[in-house]
Amino acid sequence: MASLTCALGPDSAGTLLTKFLRGASSRIDAACYEVGPAYRWAMIDAARRGVAVRLLLDRHGGDGNAGTAVEVARAGGRCAVLRRGRAQAHWKLLIVDSALAVGTGNLIWRDAPRDPHGRIPPRAPALRGTREWWVFISGAPSIVSVARTRLREAWGVAASPPVRWGAADADAPGEVGIPRPEVAPLDLSIQTCRLRLLTGGAAVAAGLHDLISAARRRVLITAPYIDTRAARARSLIHDLTAAHRRGATVRVLLGTPPAPRDRSALRHLGIATRVMDVSRSTRGHAKGAIVDGVAVVSSANWSGDGLGGNWEAALVIDHPGAASYFADAWARDDEVSDPL
Repeated sequence: MASLTCALGPDSAGTLLTKFLRGASSRIDAACYEVGPAYRWAMIDAARRGVAVRLLLDRHGGDGNAGTAVEVARAGGRCAVLRRGRAQAHWKLLIVDSALAVGTGNLIWRDAPRDPHGRIPPRAPALRGTREWWVFISGAPSIVSVARTRLREAWGVAASPPVRWGAADADAPGEVGIPRPEVAPLDLSIQTCRLRLLTGGAAVAAGLHDLISAARRRVLITAPYIDTRAARARSLIHDLTAAHRRGATVRVLLGTPPAPRDRSALRHLGIATRVMDVSRSTRGHAKGAIVDGVAVVSSANWSGDGLGGNWEAALVIDHPGAASYFADAWARDDEVSDPL
């Protein structure tokens, strides 16, 4: 049996991520779209302690990537960057010693704030940050082996960080709030055969298609946005519509107000779609799904690249406790959201 911890951001995920990284004794293998100063120090500290640190970043200098690449290498770690045409290294995948973390947010303060004293709800004061979903796994060597293989393949096509990253794009992250209530993580035991790691945007899209196509009772989706022009996103929308027609409860929760073209397309589907309200909760950055008794925690946006060529990671969890935990989080956010 493996041990699984489900966590939410901003509630506790950043606090757990900090503990996870600081607990490294032999190696850290990480692949993240962005690692900023709020987490750079943990990797630097690990490298200075003799931990073998390898970090894969997307090839953009915003939100601290450029500085992180320099400082991690200076501390004795290894850092490389990934970019394949338009495709981005968008995954949030961390292996620390023999444990694994998969999530929806970047290693920056906005996506992963933490309590300075390591407290978690209900003892910790409420934190301000984006809504995120995270899972931490230990005792699942077969899943960790899959993750190591995918990271090794990515290292094979990665490049050294550029000498000059170029001017970073202007940071316009949008407002974030404080969701209430903020809740504790959930610890579970699970058979490893009920866990599946998907890597690559196309694989995430295929996994979602299979789950939604087989749904009988419910499909709850959360995503920052849905690009209705993207072919794979349209295909998943078709799957949602088919599940709705079969009698399943199908609902979509967007993290931010959609573009006018997407709003119009989504309103004509006949599927209940709402938008998170930052004034009553926070901005949604989680990418996840609850399909009957299965939870999916993913880095992939519902876009052409997110469901296509991007480096992405998703964990599929076939466990009623995990599904209930994330479904309850989804429902709390939905309750204080606005109609599309």
